[in-house]
Amino acid sequence: MRRFRGFTLTELMVALAVIGIIVAVVTPAIVRMRPNKTKMMVKKTFYTTEQIVSTLINDQRLYPDMHLACDLDEGAVDYECAWGFDYDESVRHEGVDYVGDDKFAGLFKSMLNIKSGSADDDYVVTTNDGVTWDLTDTIGAWDPGHRSSVEDAGIGTILIDVNGADEPNCLQTDSGCDEENFDQYRIEILANGKMRINENDSKAAEFATINTSIRD
Repeated sequence: MRRFRGFTLTELMVALAVIGIIVAVVTPAIVRMRPNKTKMMVKKTFYTTEQIVSTLINDQRLYPDMHLACDLDEGAVDYECAWGFDYDESVRHEGVDYVGDDKFAGLFKSMLNIKSGSADDDYVVTTNDGVTWDLTDTIGAWDPGHRSSVEDAGIGTILIDVNGADEPNCLQTDSGCDEENFDQYRIEILANGKMRINENDSKAAEFATINTSIRD
């Protein structure tokens, strides 16, 4: 009668050691191959912001460029010399009137795919992809009367949380977060329609494909 010999303890230990070495070598490569969700969402949200800002700034019905058509020294009304996001006079878009300090925030919000029932605040909303957009800093952030600095004037900052309510809910410079563990970043919107990621959000800037040439 033929007998089958099992593995010895030493052979099992050697086999486990070999498997452990293989796992240790292969795991880092697998991790590097996995898509970085934060990176993907930063790219997506930056692109979404860029498209909305470009659409708004280039729509002459919403933000007509009139700065070459008048001379304030000749007594022109202030808003008649407005251009870009400097123009805060009332406009009607898809049946809704937008005017004043929250004009930009309202128009921007109207172009987001907002998740039904997600808005806890008029200008803090969550979109269908789980991203939270905080537009409150774009409301009344600057005085459009400062004509001399309009090209460089910022109308405010959009705070974006790429995974909504899920943790860690912080910027890379916040306590407990760093370049490898953050889910929020800020996009500064300029009055002339250009945009840039906040200089302190360096990793997000690295993730995003930045093209700020919208309309000069």
